[in-house]
Amino acid sequence: MKLSVLSSGSGGNSTIINSSEGSILIDAGITGKKLFERLESVSADAHTIMGIIITHDHHDHIDGAGVTARKLKIPIYIHRANFESLAEKLEKCEIIFIENEFKVGSFTIIPFPISHDGTANYAYNIISGGKKISHVTDIGVVTETVKFRIKDSDLLVLESNHDIKMLHEGPYPWYLKQRIAGNKGHLSNISAGNLISELRCTKMKNLVLAHLSKENNDPALAFDSMIRIREEHLMNFNLHLACQNNAMEFIEV
Repeated sequence: MKLSVLSSGSGGNSTIINSSEGSILIDAGITGKKLFERLESVSADAHTIMGIIITHDHHDHIDGAGVTARKLKIPIYIHRANFESLAEKLEKCEIIFIENEFKVGSFTIIPFPISHDGTANYAYNIISGGKKISHVTDIGVVTETVKFRIKDSDLLVLESNHDIKMLHEGPYPWYLKQRIAGNKGHLSNISAGNLISELRCTKMKNLVLAHLSKENNDPALAFDSMIRIREEHLMNFNLHLACQNNAMEFIEV
């Protein structure tokens, strides 16, 4: 498998995962135009995409899903509760409702629930060729389910949304600060580091920090915070930062 985060942040999210048999998108929250431009920028063939898998119904994860699915004539895999809140945006799309483990081409995909304030919120294990990717963003609190699902990942995409001090001192209104820092909000740099510190993922070769806040985080802070965790626990993974405005180069799993 290979993975590229095409866009990550409150302005829109999408990740492509390739195998020898085809590709999938996790979310499509940027415009169709931008999505195809990002695919082209990393030499990804849009016509290999077999489906779009939705994590939850917030606009920055679904805004480009309908137009992309219609253009490529591919299905959208979505939980029924999320579809019910998005039906108008997904008109004339092929919809496949998901609940438990399912397959798309050579990918085995396992959804697992996470804590966030969308209608129905899920992260995913993506397994193919004996390798495992876990995609976990928009998560307010780490549960035992999350720990169990990601502990043996070869590659992990993990939210590192905000620096606690920057959020506290930043321009957001108090209610929004509470929402972001709450149990149905987003993971801080410290919370992401604590999770990696606790799990000490021995199989993990690559960690991608994702959904960094433009207003409440600094890429250098997120990066340095996780590097300290890696060094303290003598772990051996490559660390990457996903960003909002550019696709990252493919990482091979």
